[in-house]
Formats: sequence, structure tokens, C-alpha cells
Amino acid sequence: MNESASKPIRLVIVDDHEFLAETLGAWLARQPGFSVLGRAADGEAGLKLCLDTKPDLALVDINLPKMDGLVLVKHLLSILPDLRLLIMSGQVDPYNIWRVSQSGAHGYVEKATKPQLLLEAITTVASGVNFFSPGFENIKNHWLNQPEAFQKILSKREQEVLLRVVAGWNDERIAQALGIALLTVEVHRKNIRGKLSLHNDRDLLAYGRAWGLDHSGL
Repeated sequence: MNESASKPIRLVIVDDHEFLAETLGAWLARQPGFSVLGRAADGEAGLKLCLDTKPDLALVDINLPKMDGLVLVKHLLSILPDLRLLIMSGQVDPYNIWRVSQSGAHGYVEKATKPQLLLEAITTVASGVNFFSPGFENIKNHWLNQPEAFQKILSKREQEVLLRVVAGWNDERIAQALGIALLTVEVHRKNIRGKLSLHNDRDLLAYGRAWGLDHSGL
């Protein structure tokens, strides 16, 4: 075996669930071929940790304090282009699967995945090959390819409005947050219902929840 093949995979864990991160880090450190350089509990700390340690791979959760995990991924892709990025999350809804697919991350596994599959995902992604779990591929292929999928029908602005409607925001708050007129928000609501063939806001909320838009973290 040559020297490069025997080098351990140097990785960091960015997850705000302290017990999970510590337990996972300790377990990975005991596995042959892995070196855990550190853990971070929020997106900003994760960015600093990666810049300080320059790992081979970062395990990143989606919902993080201070900086969203997928925003962190995009920053790291631009700053450390050789860093491999594996999402490990409990979010398995269509909305977050779509977000991951748009983020540039090199892989995805569920937090409930079996240990052997996690090791396979880490080693595969670290080797330069992408790895997305069967659950990820199933949702991507069966939900996000549907004609009524939100990302196929709604504009980016309409998606922004819908996310906030599902989160329970009123029109005034949505208008202020997005920097648009109150009337514009009302028009977007009407257009969203029309495009999705929904009769009222109750149907709109039901659609949003079915697609996981209530897991946006807003």
C-alpha cells in the first residue's frame, strides 16, 4: 500500500446536537483510517474550524445556528475547493432534499443511517466520488420529478413567499422581510394558489407541509 492510500481521512463534524456530535466523533476516531480534527456547534464556528484545520472532509448538518448548513457548504466550496462535503441530517423532506441537491454538496446521509453505510459514505466522498443515500435518491426521483413539484412551478420569489406563509408569517411581516409592497405579497399568494390549483390558504398550508416547506427553519 502506498503512502497516500494509508493516510487517514481527516474530517470535522459541524452539528449543533452536542451529544450526537461527541458520540459520533468518538466513534469515528476509533475506526481505522479516520482522524477527527474537531467539532463545531454552529455554522460560523464550522467555517472557522475548516479554515483552521483544512480537513479532507466535513460532515455538516443542515439546520445550524448562526449560519445555515447549506449556506456554509456554499462558502466552503468557494474558499476551500478541495474540501469534500457530506451532509448528515435528520431532514428527509422533499424541500430540504431539493436544497441539498442545489447546494453543491458531494453527498448526503440520514442521521438514522446504519454505521456501515455512514462509513461507506465518508470513504466514498473522501475518495472524490459523490454518495447520496437511497432515501435521498428516492425522494429526488419520486417527489422532485413530479409535475406539481414546487421548484418546477413557482418562481424564486413565490417560493420565498410560500415558505413564510407556511411558517405562519402574516403578509405585513413577509412584505417587510422581502422588501416588497403588501399588495405584491397578496398578488403572490393568489398566483401561488392559482399555479398549484389550490382553493384557499388552508390548502396552501397543507401543500407546504406535505413538501416539507415547514422545515425551512424560518
